[in-house]
Amino acid sequence: MLNKEELNMMRQNAKVHKKVFDEIKKIVKNGTTAIEVNDLCSKIAREHNVLCGFKWVYDFPDNICISVNDVVVHGRARKWLIFKDWDLVTFDFWIKDKEKGINTDAAFSIIVWWDDKNPIWAKIIEANKNALYAGIKAAKAGNTTWDIWYAIQNEIEKAWFKVVKDLTGHAIWKKLHEKPYIYNYGTPWSGTKLKAGMTLAIEPIVWQTSWEIEDDWDWEIYIKDGSLWCQYEHTILVTDWEAEIII
Repeated sequence: MLNKEELNMMRQNAKVHKKVFDEIKKIVKNGTTAIEVNDLCSKIAREHNVLCGFKWVYDFPDNICISVNDVVVHGRARKWLIFKDWDLVTFDFWIKDKEKGINTDAAFSIIVWWDDKNPIWAKIIEANKNALYAGIKAAKAGNTTWDIWYAIQNEIEKAWFKVVKDLTGHAIWKKLHEKPYIYNYGTPWSGTKLKAGMTLAIEPIVWQTSWEIEDDWDWEIYIKDGSLWCQYEHTILVTDWEAEIII
């Protein structure tokens, strides 16, 4: 668990993280390139003296994961990747500060142009947000990780979408991926007991028709049947009452 000073550093990271996301939302439109977004992340990180974690810790080739349409996670900022109207794009960004090595992890999805112009895509995004906030509501001291799993799974299946099974959320601290892992489904009355002070990255992934994935072994992981998907993620602090959303 984080001490008070480390937790404050996580909150400082979150301010930079929010700025990155706010600036991405300003520039993304039909014709924006993935390289532009990648360079924007680098620029803001340098200005605030933090690291783009994926690149500097895991040797990921880019500063941010940009996953478009049937790419589920770890999408590359390819030179040829230009956003088009109706693309469903997820931006997954990780910050690590240079002073204490504390991490924040968050993601959001958008439809290029307008989220609400396509009913199916709008419904996917709505279901994902509902699942995320249901999971966060369940993340309080005394509950277990199963309570988070169940809340997420219930919201996704209630909307008639599929639950990811091979990709998970996680605890986060001085490493990006710490235990316990936060699944999006699970066995009743199982999992790790939650304690006040734990910091978690909760990231439900909603799939349209299938939960099966395939890996091209060059970072990108795809949905096997080519259908759409959506991801939102927050880093949170577990408390005795409502969880604090860090970013």
